[in-house]
Amino acid sequence: MSKTRIIDLLGEKGLLLPALLNAAILANERAKYVLALLQMAAANADSPSVEAATLRAERDACGIAEAQLDRVVARSEALGPGVYHIPEAAHLIDMLTEALDAMLAPIALVDVEGSARHQAERKRHLLDAIAPIEGDVVEGETIAALTSGRPDAGDGIHLLVMDLHKEINRLQALIAEEDVDGAKAYGLDAGDRPLLAAFMKGMRRTAVLKFDHPGLATTAARSNGTLLIQNDIGETDAHVLVLKVTGLTATVTYTDVHAQRLRFFQNALAVNGTVWEEARARQAAGLADNDLFYVAAGKLVAPDENVLTAFLERLGSRIVFLIDWNRARKRLGLMVPNSLAVELLEWAAEQDLGHRAFLQLGGERLIYDALEQAVRTPLRYGEKLHEMIGIEAARDYLRFVLETASAGMRDGRSQMLIRDRVRAELFNHFRSAQQRLLAETGSHAAIVERLAEGLFEAVRAGAMLGSEAFARNADHAKQLESQADDIVRTIRSTVQHIAGTEIFRRIVEIADDAADALEDAAFLAALAVDGEVTAQVPAPLVELAELVVEGAKSFQRAVEAAPLVHRGGGRDPVQNFLEAADRLVTVEHQTDARERDVTVALMGSTIDCRHLYLVGEIAHHLEEAADALLRAGLTLRDHVLGEVMFD
Repeated sequence: MSKTRIIDLLGEKGLLLPALLNAAILANERAKYVLALLQMAAANADSPSVEAATLRAERDACGIAEAQLDRVVARSEALGPGVYHIPEAAHLIDMLTEALDAMLAPIALVDVEGSARHQAERKRHLLDAIAPIEGDVVEGETIAALTSGRPDAGDGIHLLVMDLHKEINRLQALIAEEDVDGAKAYGLDAGDRPLLAAFMKGMRRTAVLKFDHPGLATTAARSNGTLLIQNDIGETDAHVLVLKVTGLTATVTYTDVHAQRLRFFQNALAVNGTVWEEARARQAAGLADNDLFYVAAGKLVAPDENVLTAFLERLGSRIVFLIDWNRARKRLGLMVPNSLAVELLEWAAEQDLGHRAFLQLGGERLIYDALEQAVRTPLRYGEKLHEMIGIEAARDYLRFVLETASAGMRDGRSQMLIRDRVRAELFNHFRSAQQRLLAETGSHAAIVERLAEGLFEAVRAGAMLGSEAFARNADHAKQLESQADDIVRTIRSTVQHIAGTEIFRRIVEIADDAADALEDAAFLAALAVDGEVTAQVPAPLVELAELVVEGAKSFQRAVEAAPLVHRGGGRDPVQNFLEAADRLVTVEHQTDARERDVTVALMGSTIDCRHLYLVGEIAHHLEEAADALLRAGLTLRDHVLGEVMFD
């Protein structure tokens, strides 16, 4: 229906409509205040709180002067299962009835299609169904019937309030006298327009990020010295924002069915100094899980108009990020912990990126489609992204996804290009994870080299078995071996969470056999026979120890070269890697020969059996270390050549 048609139908009565609409907007807030107060009173009666909610800010925001209502929640008590004594309960129902009448009034004024008659009949039927309230005793079923905000729970007063509010918004838009940067407005004065323009400036800056989602229609009016601004957010019935500006004071009343989204919105405005009264709604007997809703009031008292307009612009720019917020949180929560999902949504909002593009491109399916191509091992049902690539990598990657999706759709990029970028970045993250594991393996290899060098330096210097030099080396070797074990544990933990990296656990565990063998050799070399140092070690043992040092260095060179080897890469890294791996084979063969030389030397000596045992065991552990380094190097070589170069 057009504005002209309304005036034609109303005649002089049409002059009443703006005032009735303004009163209806206030009545809508009063109705929701009453419903929230009843709901919280029952919840607190079931589970009393030391600091019960007062809803004072909400009461002040909707112009109710009765301060005794602030004590209703704290003074409510449960009389039995699902039965409550709520002070002022009967009075609250009367207030609710008056609010509904005020909301119906402007609709009745233009009731050309029978809408007002239908809604009035709904109101009568719903109020008649409420059990009589005597002595302020209320049943939980009555509160549930009043406050249910979900259509699948059946009709209810809360649903009626939401439906009436939608009709009021339509009427506001129809009778609007002017358009202020996209907002339908009437009755404004000169000072209102810059404030409304600031709000709309912020909203227009980010509104594109809703993409094809409906919502963000804004209406504004002046009533009783106050500028009223309403936004329908995403056209969800129970999701409403009303802003009042009186002088330099701005009051935001926000209604939501999701507590986490409410906190998100409160945090978004906290940077501007908005003070919120705590919004609490807990489950009361007789209320279904999905029937809770939250009403929160926030206030900013600005020192000057510049601060006020900055706040209004900030507020307008944040509204788009409320659309489908909970849906996005759930989708991200399928891949990462809920706390990180909320953190990501906060980051995306602060970067003016949002989450709607991510949802339009498939949400978590966008990621899992990329994972199916990036991960060689089959995905396990329900496996989280952060369990595959680590929590920090998952945070960085999902930030990239949110930014790429939003910027890509905003700039008109093709969905295929966006998906390709998401997939390519995931490959990079898996490659980065493998490089981190190789770096840890390199640190372990450096420890093995230091273990080998410590023993070699002692035997090369001609130290006697059981001498102070070997004792110091044994102490140092024990510390190094403990550090090596820490690295092994870290890699084991990491590969459990990153698909396709099991090979690195096997490599470091094999290399750790070399660390264990070298620490055992250091321990044996420090043993004294009868408390006295023994004879010098035979020359072949010195050569054997030197070969193990060379093997450890060759393994470390192979590990350091591995990250540089990839398909299509340069020849030099490949050559360096292959030469290091080949040298390990040569060293292992030579250590076999030197171990035999040690045995021959011992058989030709005159040392006692205990000395003979020590030297023989030291040689055996050195050969074990060389063998372990060879196996670790060959395992790494097979991985690089098979999985990296020729995959």
